[in-house]
Amino acid sequence: MTKEVVKNLIKRTSEGTTSFICAIDGKVLVEIDDHGGYRSMTSCAHFQWYELTISSYYLGIGDVPMEELEHLRKNAVLRIREGMFIHLLVPTVS
Repeated sequence: MTKEVVKNLIKRTSEGTTSFICAIDGKVLVEIDDHGGYRSMTSCAHFQWYELTISSYYLGIGDVPMEELEHLRKNAVLRIREGMFIHLLVPTVS
């Protein structure tokens, strides 16, 4: 098992699964298997998940204001692409 901490996010790898855990409260935010499948996508007080369409994320097409989109792009600590969606894990502002 390997463990790495970056920006209050712990990345723990063990037997075909990589878990991302909040370093502040210990909550598992997502588990990703070696094939790219994920489970347990959860937010906490310190990190929030956002789901955008690929066209919204890359082209700015949609109802997300450009200022908010730039904030999400800049601050996301984890990105998971799933079909026509992208999931972004962003630290909350305290």
